[in-house]
Amino acid sequence: MHLLRGTSWLLTLAALLGTATAPVAAAQEAERFEIRNAYVQLVNGEWLLDVRLDVALAEAARQAFAEGVPLLLRLEVEASVERRLLPSDEVVSLGRRWQLAYDAIAERYVVTDVKAGTHVSHATREEAFEALDHIGGIVIADTATLPEGQRFDMRVRATVEIGELPAAVRVLLFWRSWSRTTEWYAWQVRP
Repeated sequence: MHLLRGTSWLLTLAALLGTATAPVAAAQEAERFEIRNAYVQLVNGEWLLDVRLDVALAEAARQAFAEGVPLLLRLEVEASVERRLLPSDEVVSLGRRWQLAYDAIAERYVVTDVKAGTHVSHATREEAFEALDHIGGIVIADTATLPEGQRFDMRVRATVEIGELPAAVRVLLFWRSWSRTTEWYAWQVRP
């Protein structure tokens, strides 16, 4: 009888733990930050990169953005060419950045391609985040760097973090977790 009571207590505890982890798993799924897909294609002698992301922010970054702090999305791209009997030769290594900020005067969310200097405004925060979820047409190399008929390895990863803060605010908030980085997304491009 005593053994039966102990077993039912363990089963009840296991059931409670199982239901308690379901909301945690759902929350982690909702906050996923990863590269869903990436590919390159050759267009007019240039290799163009397209990346699809699931952009999710840490709670601290979400709060900072709600208070008017801009966010930065950074992509790191690398390509290497396989060589016989030698280590792979890294031929492309570049980074690109986009900033998402709220323009209080225009009441619009603005996505800025930092390198190109282009700005695209969006009516809602959701539209702006959707724009960051799909980044396409990034020139990463030409056929002189990555020959058309040669196999090469590609990889890309993304980081999202808060933008520039005044020095006094950075000192006060240095312990907060602002950035998230994806794992490297890697694939081979074959001729």
